[in-house]
Amino acid sequence: MKVLVGVDGSSNSFAAVGFVGRLISPEHDELVMLFAAPALSFEDERLDPAIEQRARSALTRTVLDAALERLPPAWRSRAIQREAAGAAGSALLAAIDDEKADLVAVGFRGTSGILEEFMLGSVSRAVVHSAPVPVLVVKSGRAADEPANQSPGPLAQHMHVLVACDGTPFTERLAELLEQFTWPEETRGWVLTVVQPMFLTNLPDWVKLERDPDVAAMAAAWEAEHQQNLAAARAELERFRAMLPKSFATAETIVSEGRPAEEILRQVREQAIDLAVVGSGGSGAVKRLLLGSTSEQVLREAPCSVLVVR
Repeated sequence: MKVLVGVDGSSNSFAAVGFVGRLISPEHDELVMLFAAPALSFEDERLDPAIEQRARSALTRTVLDAALERLPPAWRSRAIQREAAGAAGSALLAAIDDEKADLVAVGFRGTSGILEEFMLGSVSRAVVHSAPVPVLVVKSGRAADEPANQSPGPLAQHMHVLVACDGTPFTERLAELLEQFTWPEETRGWVLTVVQPMFLTNLPDWVKLERDPDVAAMAAAWEAEHQQNLAAARAELERFRAMLPKSFATAETIVSEGRPAEEILRQVREQAIDLAVVGSGGSGAVKRLLLGSTSEQVLREAPCSVLVVR
């Protein structure tokens, strides 16, 4: 698998580099780090353009060399460094095609960085919405204004992963992608699907009273159909879990009722999830795992990193 990571000199973009370095192997994967060098302005218009170019090149080397330090040692001689010109979002999207990348990764925010653009709402939003490949949005636990020039600590060997399944053939693509990662030794997984509740709230009292035989029969039919839907969702989720990598062989399956984004976010917090995996579209049991609704809300509100698969 070939992964493209956008780097802007911020702690969060460096976190993206380190996160990706944990999930792919230098033995059979490729890693490309891209820095879109900003235009440098000088007060003296007579300044030789060659000087500006040398300054841009020096800035690029500084940022990309700092990014290298966030990688595991085995990656540092193998990661590819690229420089691009122009807007960061456009540069990343163009590089996906140029590099034939299978996945692109960005930091969630870049307010401490040189470009200050890698944030959801600008670069991340553009890439998530427009990239033809899966997008990994990495959220760092470090404060946005904390210096980015600190050496990273030791990489944890565990990772909590929540995979949201929508019960469509699209899930096969999701399982294939997860199979390509090199998961940390102590990865623990949860597999979740969300079904629409029979009612937006609990069963109304007027139904429970069963004062009318026709109403009682209608309520019984609703309940039977709902239980069938839940059973079908559980069966589909078990089939999906069987398709996942060995790291997920003992993954806990969760069938929730409610709004998909809210249920995903609830499990993220309850299970201390490090990575949530969601789809950018679906047409099965959960017809709402759509970028712009569920996926975008998870991207915006989840405290963990999010992988959007398309």
